[in-house]
Amino acid sequence: MTKWITRLNASAYNQQYDAIQIVSKNVAESAKNLGFQELNLSGYDNINNNQSRRHNIQEAVLGVVQPGDLVVVQFPMWTHLNFQAEFFDYIKRIESVRMVALIHDIPTWMFTQDDDYDRGNDFWLNQLKKFDLIMVGNDKMGHKLQEDGVSVPMVAMRIWDYLYQGPHQDKTFQKKLYYVSGRDIVDLDYQASTPLYFYNKSVSDDVTSNGSVVWLGRQPSDDIVSQIDGGFGIVVSENIKEKSNMNFVFYNQYNNPTKLSLYLAAGIPIIVSSKTAHAQMVIDQGIGLVIDDLNEIDNRLSRITAEDYQQMLQNIKPWQEAVSGGYFVTRSLMAMMRYLDLGLKEDLV
Repeated sequence: MTKWITRLNASAYNQQYDAIQIVSKNVAESAKNLGFQELNLSGYDNINNNQSRRHNIQEAVLGVVQPGDLVVVQFPMWTHLNFQAEFFDYIKRIESVRMVALIHDIPTWMFTQDDDYDRGNDFWLNQLKKFDLIMVGNDKMGHKLQEDGVSVPMVAMRIWDYLYQGPHQDKTFQKKLYYVSGRDIVDLDYQASTPLYFYNKSVSDDVTSNGSVVWLGRQPSDDIVSQIDGGFGIVVSENIKEKSNMNFVFYNQYNNPTKLSLYLAAGIPIIVSSKTAHAQMVIDQGIGLVIDDLNEIDNRLSRITAEDYQQMLQNIKPWQEAVSGGYFVTRSLMAMMRYLDLGLKEDLV
């Protein structure tokens, strides 16, 4: 039996810094350490209305898969819907192949308005029902999928890894915030005096006119990890408005944000809202703050001492080592194989 995992490769130079590419690469690297081989994918042109071209690409990518193999698909594939559906069906037609979804995002939840979608006929939910097992981001995501009628066995990853072996700055208690994003920042509800540093490609004039905002531009994520010397990393906040048609208020309750793992790899405490899947983890592990309104940050930081901050840094160290070394994806891949190969269910959601 050969173990396979898909990897989405950047089709343009500037895509290499996108969260999708970073996570896909990191997942594939962790899987290769467990003996997986890559099935490389890219953003294919001219396939939506060209069934022959789609079939030729699927044959070229999947022709190496043999009966009895294991195929882990990083989901979604971020391609045309007909290509993705046919890709899954191609795999399922191979005798005794087991197909596993490793979820990055669930588009239905990303774009829904107030949890309003047709669960029985939803394309994405029905695609997930084709799999033998689903690796979900966290328990909350898994339970939501179960509520939506997806009854496939599930294993939770908890958080993403962020593979990093580069340098770090010594951390000191500094009253400042970081927000890393691949999207434009178009609006900001922030009256606090604590400096707020944005790493992203564009911010609106209204945002930069805020006296507490420092815009640092878009930089390679590894450079950001190596530069941060203290402060706190904002994972999710409704105070920050990004240019997107996504329903972040709803979706951020269930997903695994890449920036959470980036901040942990950098070794700084994180800030999440109480609605997220990771709020209780942050409290229990003492690795950050749970804040629903960033305008409370001055008051919250006024009650934190340098000793408190150093304790947070100590609490973060094992998490930093774990995400930097690929622990969470490796652990969940092993839990997946224990279930499929041995029927062990203790890791199931």
